[in-house]
Amino acid sequence: MMAETCGEPVHNRRLIRASGAIDAAGVSAAPAVLLIEDGQLRVVGTPSEVGAVPDAVVEDHRGSLIMPGLVNVHAHLDLSGQGLWPPAGDDFRGWVGQVRQLRADSTPEDIKKAVCRGIQLSLAGGTTCIGDIAGYPPAASIEALRASSLRGTSFIECFGTGSGQSAAIDRMHQLLAGWAADSHGIRVGISPHAPYSCGPELFAAAAATGRPVMTHLAETLDEAELLQHGTGPLRSMLEHDIGVWDASTSIAGMHPVEYAIGPLGQCSGVATHLNWIEPRHIAMLAETTISVAYCPRASTAFGHGPPTLALHPWQELRAAGVPIGLGTDSLLCLDTPDRISVLDEMRLLATRDSIDPMTLLEMATIDGARVLDLEPSLVHLGPAAAGLIACPALVGDPLAMLQDVLGRTEPPSWIMHPAAPTTTTTVPNT
Repeated sequence: MMAETCGEPVHNRRLIRASGAIDAAGVSAAPAVLLIEDGQLRVVGTPSEVGAVPDAVVEDHRGSLIMPGLVNVHAHLDLSGQGLWPPAGDDFRGWVGQVRQLRADSTPEDIKKAVCRGIQLSLAGGTTCIGDIAGYPPAASIEALRASSLRGTSFIECFGTGSGQSAAIDRMHQLLAGWAADSHGIRVGISPHAPYSCGPELFAAAAATGRPVMTHLAETLDEAELLQHGTGPLRSMLEHDIGVWDASTSIAGMHPVEYAIGPLGQCSGVATHLNWIEPRHIAMLAETTISVAYCPRASTAFGHGPPTLALHPWQELRAAGVPIGLGTDSLLCLDTPDRISVLDEMRLLATRDSIDPMTLLEMATIDGARVLDLEPSLVHLGPAAAGLIACPALVGDPLAMLQDVLGRTEPPSWIMHPAAPTTTTTVPNT
C-alpha cells in the first residue's frame, strides 16, 4: 500500500502507466502502475491495487515493460574511445598488442574522455551498477565514476610476474592508499590482471588487501597452455613483446583455475570469463565464495563461444550454486556502438541458447548485485531501486513481455534515472 504523507504536500509525484512491470524478486503486474515521489519508487501494482493517486502527473508508457536498472559486472570503460574493433579471431596476442599500444598512446585526458563516453553508453544501455576495470593510471576512471550516477566498484588493474612482483605489490599498495575504499557509491578494488600476467605473490597480496578483487581467468586456451607448460603465444608475448618473462618466472604446472582459486577464495573474489575450464573445476569453484562474471558477446567475439566452444559452463556453475552475473567486457568487442548494456547479453543468450527469460533477468539484476557485493534491493522494483527502465514490448502478461523484449533490438529508456547515491550499502558476498 502507498505510504502516508503525514499531511505534507508531495512534490514531484509521477504516476507511470505501463503495459507491464517485472523484476527478479517477485513483482509482476500487467497492466502496471508505478508511483514515483521525489525520485523514489513508492508503489507498484495493477491499477486496481494502486487505486487513485491525487495530484500526480500521469505518464503514459503503454506498450512498454518496466524493469529495474541493470548490473554490468565486468566492463573496461577506458576502452570506450575507439568504438568497435574488428574481431580478434585467433590472434589474441596481436589484439592485446593493439590494446597495449592504444593505452600507451593515450594521455590522462584521453582516458578521461573514453571513460566518460563509456559511462554515457552504459547509461544509454540502462545500467545502474557496474564493475569497471581501471587501467593505469586509474585516477581518470575512478574520478569519472564517482562523479557519475553509477554505483559499483572500480578495480585498479595491476601486472607483475617473476622478479617484477615486488615492485608491482608496492605500486598496488600506493595506488590503493590514494583512494577511499568507498565514496559516492563507488568502491575501489584491485584487479590482478590474469594468471599469466600476475605471479602468485601478487595474487596473494591482492587478496590480503581487504579490497574487492576481480581477475580475468581461463579466458583463452593459450592461457591454460602457458600455465601448464610454459609455452605458446602468451609466453612469446610476455617474453618478446613486453619483456617481463625472466629467469625468475616460474611455470605453475597447473590449470589457471587451480592457480587462482586459493587467493580468489580467500577474498571472495570475482573470476571473469572462465571460457575454458574442465568439468572438475565446477565442483572446486562451488566449494568457494568465488563469483563469476560472464561476458557472452566478448566470448563470441574472441571465438570462445559456439560453435568453437560447444557450451560455456555457466549453466553448470550456476546450478552448482556459483553466483554468476553478466558483463560486457569493452566496447571494442561489442556489436552495439550506441550503448554498453547487459540487456544485449541477455538477448544473445535468449536467442542463441533459448535461456529462460527469468533466469536472464536474475543474472542481469540480483545475481549481478550479489557478484559486486551490492544490496539486491537496488535492482528490485521497490523504494531502494537505483533506477527504472522501460523496454518496448508487445502487450501480454509480464513474462511474455519480457520474452518479447529479449527478441528485440531496441535500447531501453529511463523511467527513473539513477541518481548519485549519498551513501553506499554493501552486503557480504556469500
